[in-house]
Amino acid sequence: MTSTDARLPCGRDTDALVAQVADGAAEPRDDHQRDCPYCQAALAEFDRLWAPVRAVADHRPRAPEGILDEALRRIRGVAADPEFGTISDVRGRTRISAHAVESLARHLASQVPGVRVALSRLVAAGGGPETSLMGGPEVTAGVAGSSTVVSITLAADLGENLVALGDRIRAVVADGIRASTGLEPVAVLVHVDDVLM
Repeated sequence: MTSTDARLPCGRDTDALVAQVADGAAEPRDDHQRDCPYCQAALAEFDRLWAPVRAVADHRPRAPEGILDEALRRIRGVAADPEFGTISDVRGRTRISAHAVESLARHLASQVPGVRVALSRLVAAGGGPETSLMGGPEVTAGVAGSSTVVSITLAADLGENLVALGDRIRAVVADGIRASTGLEPVAVLVHVDDVLM
């Protein structure tokens, strides 16, 4: 494999994540990966793109000519554009920014009964906070290819069943992102930071 020298917005090296997937370990390995929507989205997408190579390796036949090179080419393409998800079909390609996914997820989550408005912030490209004037739950999103992971931090109404609220938020946000963008939300992480009267 050749190096891409690409990094996710969180600073992680995409080559290391590709090697992790190629070694059969697409699940998050460390605390950073478990909490980082950028790493989780990249691992899920790289795992999906690596599946043809894994399928051939599982059966031990000789790989068709070019399958490894094609999988690596597609992974490098995703890794080269870490702040945009991409949906391709016969009519063309659509790039969807992480910011668009964050805005959509914030809107969707704020519509769920029991969610209170909180200050929101975006994670800037370097990983630092960038304050937003928009109201709603705090949302960050990692995108890679057609995969996305969304992390939502919010305040809930006092008396809400927080587990049920989290389930409702995950369902509404995942369905809404899928329907509006075509991206696949591989995870929607809900963090209840406060309960308000």
